[in-house]
Amino acid sequence: MEFVIGGAAACCAGVFTNPLEVVKTRFQLQGELQNRGVYTRHYKNAFQAFYVIAKEDGILALQKGLVPALWYQLFMNGVRLGSFDFLQKSGFINSGGEISFPRSIAAGAASGCIGALVGSPFYMVKTQIQAQSSSTIAVGFQHQHQGLLKAFQSVISKHGFLALWRGASAAMSRVTCGSAAQLATFSNSKSFIEKLQIFKPNSWLCALAASMLGGVAVVVVL
Repeated sequence: MEFVIGGAAACCAGVFTNPLEVVKTRFQLQGELQNRGVYTRHYKNAFQAFYVIAKEDGILALQKGLVPALWYQLFMNGVRLGSFDFLQKSGFINSGGEISFPRSIAAGAASGCIGALVGSPFYMVKTQIQAQSSSTIAVGFQHQHQGLLKAFQSVISKHGFLALWRGASAAMSRVTCGSAAQLATFSNSKSFIEKLQIFKPNSWLCALAASMLGGVAVVVVL
């Protein structure tokens, strides 16, 4: 059940963060394989990028790649959070009744690595679809995918089945480090806050405070 709940929660967040992912992808691909100053800068800052994308391709273009993005969140975070919760309940993270910080780091890293491996094909397709736009503001190679399944079929037919995991090693490294920092900080912060008795044990406020600290840890690490 934890796998489903973790994935569903991540999907809900993904609906709101996907436009930011679209803008981030466009910025990262802008000027790809070109010398500085010889290409047109369609996107100058985040706010202007939102406006340009909505103007040229329509406001719904800000949600490009939403379907693979949600599948990515479901598989990656479902596996990541579910695995960490399983290790926590199995007693791996607990040492003598107390949460072991080194063990929680190891559990967070392992669960993040597995989650990134499982979700990597969806992340790759998501990125390729998010880069697609009208020719007037196009950046990077335009794959012209017509949906998630068509994208999978296109990649497999052109490059083989294993091509779906292109870039997986980099994604696994990134999520491993981020997950180790986030989940270890979350579990230890939650335990510490509960001991202070600022909030009720296992309350949503306690979880929110711990989640915020976990998010700060990810930003610091990555």
